[in-house]
Amino acid sequence: MKILVTGACGFVGGHLVARLVKAGHSLVAAIQNPAAVFDASVQKTSFELICPDEVRSAVQAAHPDVIIHLAAQSMVVKSWEDPVGTVQVNTLGTLHLLNALREMPDTLLVTIGSSDEYGLTGQLGKPLTEDQPCQPQNPYAVSKFAAGQLAMQISRKHRLHAVHLRPFNHFGPGQRAGYVVSDFCSQIARIEKGELAPEIVVGDLTAQRDFTDVRDVIEAYALIAEQGLQTGVYNICSGQPRRVEDILNFLLRQSKLKIKVKVDPERLRPSDVPFFVGSATKLKASINWELRRDFHMSLCETLDWWRKN
Repeated sequence: MKILVTGACGFVGGHLVARLVKAGHSLVAAIQNPAAVFDASVQKTSFELICPDEVRSAVQAAHPDVIIHLAAQSMVVKSWEDPVGTVQVNTLGTLHLLNALREMPDTLLVTIGSSDEYGLTGQLGKPLTEDQPCQPQNPYAVSKFAAGQLAMQISRKHRLHAVHLRPFNHFGPGQRAGYVVSDFCSQIARIEKGELAPEIVVGDLTAQRDFTDVRDVIEAYALIAEQGLQTGVYNICSGQPRRVEDILNFLLRQSKLKIKVKVDPERLRPSDVPFFVGSATKLKASINWELRRDFHMSLCETLDWWRKN
């Protein structure tokens, strides 16, 4: 198949491109950094998502069987600092892709949303399904929810083939700081190198979240491209609640040094959603996807990546 991957240089994109190349697909990697290193078989292209003419030209030139749309502004903190830019990239960028595909109705567009779209619905305290309402609570989540709604509505009106995915927390080797697992791992690695004092400052660690290895997540993306999926919204998640405190304690036990955990009272703000877990029942009923990575081994591999990088 010919597959166009936007955001191919990112954390998730790098893992996905490697998986698709290994499977023998013809890859077009949409990137911002022209110096990015890829397998020699990967074609590279560049375009601004917020420029509709550039998007249309790039899509028409590639004429892919599938587009997996990973490119996004993915930081919640940054979305508060720049909500306009976040909406331009995440929502309008998706809209421009949809408009470009009106002349290519056979192309499958896979848009990547976020579990953050559910927001306060997580207060239900049970695994979230795609039928439950979304109550996004930050500009990033709003931008992803709006992108998904546009994908569903425009695809139905113009008979396009679009799938909107809501992955829950995912982590693994290569993830930058700014996410809970990578933050813990990066601090431990820096402490072991003597760059930081042997102390990790934390807030509330009681929240339970749904974590999946990024390599299991991108396997779902690849299988959707290969096997096809009916237009609709699908969760990608483990369905397994994990306490943030348990994750930190496990990582600390892997450390080469004794590291103290210090609780900062100013960070002790109980989560509005103490239990936030998804259900992947709908996805598993549609494609042959199961988790294959051992969670604790994935934590060790992420820590080792930070030690080397």
